[in-house]
This record gives sequence, C-alpha cells and structure tokens, in this order.
Amino acid sequence: MSIKLEHILKRVQALPPLPTSALRVIALTKNSATTVKELEIVIAQDPALTAGILRQANSAFYGYARRISSLQEAIVMLGFHVIQGLAMASAVAPLLKTNLLGYEIEQEGLWKHSMLTAMTAKRLCHYRKLPYGDVAFTAGLLHDIGKLVISIYVEEVGSFLVKKVEQAKLPYAELEEKIIGYSHATVGGFLARTWFLPEDLVSAISYHHNPSQAPSFLELASVVHVANGLASLLGIGGGVDSLLNPIQAEALHRLSLKQADLEHLMSELGEILVDPSIFS
Repeated sequence: MSIKLEHILKRVQALPPLPTSALRVIALTKNSATTVKELEIVIAQDPALTAGILRQANSAFYGYARRISSLQEAIVMLGFHVIQGLAMASAVAPLLKTNLLGYEIEQEGLWKHSMLTAMTAKRLCHYRKLPYGDVAFTAGLLHDIGKLVISIYVEEVGSFLVKKVEQAKLPYAELEEKIIGYSHATVGGFLARTWFLPEDLVSAISYHHNPSQAPSFLELASVVHVANGLASLLGIGGGVDSLLNPIQAEALHRLSLKQADLEHLMSELGEILVDPSIFS
C-alpha cells in the first residue's frame, strides 16, 4: 500500500495553521523581556484561551490549595513555561477533538489521551528530577498529531495491521511504517516542522515510539515514549493501537525506571483523573 511522500505532505499542509493568539503567547513566553502584564493583555483578547488557562490552573493536576480567580494570578502562579504549554493545548484542542475512524478513536478521545500523556510526561520529569518538564508536557500533548493525517490510510488496512501485529509480534507503529510507508510518529514530525516547532519537539514527536533511534534529544523522546505507554495503560481515549505499542526496556533503562516507579506514577495519575476538568 506504500503511500507516496507527496501525498502525505499535501495532507500535512492541508491542516490549518496554529491560531495567531496562541502563537503570540508562545512567542511572548519565550522572550525573557516579556512582563506579566504584556502576556495578560494578549491572553485576555482570546476568551477561550483565558477560560482554558484558568480551568487548568484550578485543576487537580496543579493542586493549588486556594482557587486562582484571575488571569494575572494564574500567570504568576504557573509561570511562563506552563502558560506556553497551555496556549499550545488551546491551539491544538479543536484539531484533537475529532473522530479518527482508522484508529477507532471517538470524538475527544485523542484529546484526552494527548492531555494525559502531556501530564504524565511532566510528572515523570518531576519524578526523575529532569529540568525540562514543560517541554515534555508540550511534546506529550503533540505526540500523536500525525494520526490526524494518516488515519485515512489506516482505515483501509486497520484489520490487516492488527492481524500482522499478532503474527509478527511487532509494535503497531513499526508496522504502520512497513505497510503504509510512514508511521503516525514520522508524519507528526513532518507536521511539527510545518508549524515551525523547535527541534526538541520535532525529535520527541518523530521518535516517541522508537526513542533509541532519535538522532538527538533521546532522553526527551524516551520520556514521551514512557508517558504515552502509561497513558495508554490507563485506558483514557487512545485507539486500536493503544496496547499494541509496548514500553521499550531501553527507554526505561535510559530513565532509570523500575516497575515500582511505573506503579507509583500510575497511582499519582489515577488520583488526578478524578477531576474531569483536566480535559476541559
């Protein structure tokens, strides 16, 4: 069935660009000279973004003892890097809240799985004392964006893919590459470059199923790989491939993670999931 690269790239380019308001927020949060007031003014112009940030600030994931009621307070409490991730979440939410028949993902399923992966990636960084938790959050949020492009091709060969996984004992994503010509991870990397995202995000998205093959940012790719695996085990969102891409031993070794560590992280995430607002 091998699909030509030109067909993949046309579908990538057909996806809408990121919203201007989110791009402005992301640019401001990257500028060390930006003030809280400047950022507040830009965010306040987008009511949906403002509401989303306040909902997340008050969710169980961030766990503040008192309610955060103003945008200025949220920016100060959460910090610029967290606001950047939430702006990206607001930007991609409409894209991720869609049915993907090829992967048997119902409406909002991909969004929930992506948010849970993002939160897991950030928690994992905190747990291992890695300094890039906010980057890992964004990478986790975007790791499956390639599914938006190749779901239509998976739809044609979905049952065959599952059958081959069982026969060949290979991960689903690896068989996507063999049968379709491109995995959703590779295509996600193409899309990330189209959106002019930084190389650390491109690498983590492109190699989240095979982090050992990443030419750079192997550790970040490993974090997203493990986070994706844990999110899939929790059974929120996801699709037909959720349990057909096992966590690799090499990634666990790279992050010095044992079974007890994974159980601890799963327990923490289970406590967060009692709050439905994290997927708002």
